Amino acid sequence: MDDSRVAKCTYGAGTLMVILSSTTTFDWLSNELYSRFKLMLGHFELRYSFIDCSNCLLESDDDLKVMFMVCGLMKDQLIHIYVRDKAVVVNYVQTVNTNIIASPFLLEAVPNNDNFAQDEDTCKDSSVAGSIVDSSAGSSSCLSIDFDSTSSEFGNDYLGKYGSCGGRKYLSTDWEGYISHEGQKFEGGVSEFRDKLAKYVIENGFKMKYLKSEPRRVTAVCAKKESDGCEWHVHAVNSNVNGFFYIKNLNNIHSCTGLIRKKRNKAMGSRLVSSIVKDKVRSNPLVRPIELITDLKENYGLDIPYHVAWYGKESATKDLHGDEELSYAHLPWYVDVLKASNVESHCVLDCGEDGSHFQRIFICFKASIDGFRWCRPMLFIDGTFVTNKYKGTLLGATANNGNKEVFPFAFAIVSGETVDNWRWFLQRISEVLVDEGRQLTFISDRHGAIIDAVRTVFPSSPHGFCLYHLKDNLKKKYPHSVGSSFKDHILWLFCKLLYAPTVKEVRRPPIYELIDTIRIKMMEMISRRKLASEKWCSVLCPVIEDELKNLASKGRHWRICRASESVFEVHADLSVMVNLDERFCSCYQWQLLGFPCQHAIQVIHHSGLCLYDFVDEYYKADFYRATYGTPIFPIPDIEKPPPGDVVLLPPHTRKPPGRPPTKRFKSSSETKRQVKCKRCGAFDRHNRRTCKAPI
Repeated sequence: MDDSRVAKCTYGAGTLMVILSSTTTFDWLSNELYSRFKLMLGHFELRYSFIDCSNCLLESDDDLKVMFMVCGLMKDQLIHIYVRDKAVVVNYVQTVNTNIIASPFLLEAVPNNDNFAQDEDTCKDSSVAGSIVDSSAGSSSCLSIDFDSTSSEFGNDYLGKYGSCGGRKYLSTDWEGYISHEGQKFEGGVSEFRDKLAKYVIENGFKMKYLKSEPRRVTAVCAKKESDGCEWHVHAVNSNVNGFFYIKNLNNIHSCTGLIRKKRNKAMGSRLVSSIVKDKVRSNPLVRPIELITDLKENYGLDIPYHVAWYGKESATKDLHGDEELSYAHLPWYVDVLKASNVESHCVLDCGEDGSHFQRIFICFKASIDGFRWCRPMLFIDGTFVTNKYKGTLLGATANNGNKEVFPFAFAIVSGETVDNWRWFLQRISEVLVDEGRQLTFISDRHGAIIDAVRTVFPSSPHGFCLYHLKDNLKKKYPHSVGSSFKDHILWLFCKLLYAPTVKEVRRPPIYELIDTIRIKMMEMISRRKLASEKWCSVLCPVIEDELKNLASKGRHWRICRASESVFEVHADLSVMVNLDERFCSCYQWQLLGFPCQHAIQVIHHSGLCLYDFVDEYYKADFYRATYGTPIFPIPDIEKPPPGDVVLLPPHTRKPPGRPPTKRFKSSSETKRQVKCKRCGAFDRHNRRTCKAPI
């Protein structure tokens, strides 16, 4: 019997050792288990497991042959077979020799005697499923019921809305087989073993306690070992060869009572929650703990407290992005590698007077320095808060490319929007643009520190303000009694200014991850826009091309009068003067935007000149391609040293009192208080005294 194998068959608290060979059939094995365990045919199912292959179905002779082949390949002499009860619902029972129709609720009326067991072979050959056949050859009748179906439609058809609800398979169903046999391997070491052991305990509905929980060995027993004498236990050890964890001893049979899977389990701690929600936190770092609680309830059928979800999210964030305090120790290495991989990039790390605490960092890539030469000499500067543990402010300077898109130029992480930090930031920009030779124009909000820094570092540069903030100031300056017509006229004058692009709100990874995330986004943006611009066939950038077409279609009916060779007067709703040589229009749009306005376009077409000759070079496709001609090169961290080799501590911070805010405070013009009228119930800027609605 060289091909014989020993099968360890387990059903509940009982175990049966059976010898199997290549000639063993599935029917013989089923009948053997049926007779030895006192089971009922059709009421049980078989599963088997090997290393890295658990919870395999065993339902036919083909499955039995596959099991023998896998056993031979793995050179395993012991096969683990698990016998489980199958959920059985009687679909239809009908008597032939009587007028009685039996329902699923009359199944207990079937006599449980020896004659029923003896006639089971006769019932197996019957072609009428789900009926009681009156055999003329014997004195007893046999019951043939369709036990293969697990549907409950028969009962629900009779009960209607009072029938049982449809079941749902949760994502935690696979946890039931996480601990299966001796020799099972866990490549993640002790952390993976503890994680899967806890999930196995939760799904199987029992409690355990650790006898030993060390990095090299773990021993756990059932919590009812002393009260009920349960013999379930598992012992796993670490391998010195590969560092994997292996189950050395396992008794996977419970002799205790009350194995019911519950919604709440003490084993569902924050570390276990962290392993479950890690992918969700990676895709959405701003996910709230209450959303994680709802997700675990709906998809896993588990209830967890709020504090467990909060600590679980924090633990997942730490595992994904690293420790926030240790991330500062990586910055000196990151700056050196950045300068080596992106030569001529400007990167400054300020560690303060003592040289051991982070204070601020400035980064401007070589690709941004080269690309800015092909953009209009205008920088939009702004700042936003950083929401990680040590807080801070992200300062940014951006430009506009020829396609009216944001072009990131430089950024810095500082302690706050102070005069000293803004001066330091603009001084670093002046060092980068020392050979630029162009006069810069700055656009920002009316922050006092920005105004002072621009006036100090760039005294000869024009400084404009964002229209959005000017509109806010206008609303605060003039009361409602001034009238809307006056305000509209002032706003029309303000519309000649440009919006300053707002720096998007950053998320909350540690500083090392935050800086590298910005680099990756810039790297992908440069590559994506460069590849897209190579497919352009127009002379101008697509956005400018479309805008000129729209402007040209507006004033074809205007009357144009020539004053000299290059000076014209255009009679539209209001008459304006256009000078082609000086690229001037009295509406000031040509001077502000850099391409002809609607009046100048009609004059150019009237003169028979080429429109493209009067558009600034910055808006042409060749300049756009040159803007993204220099790439940002990757910074691999495969050779990153451990953080202990270089000591750089986080900045000195003081935790403010109260709960930390997560959203910026809006100005009074942004926050519109809803006033509900107590008379008509409408939200229409009136109250009970001024309400004029008919009641």
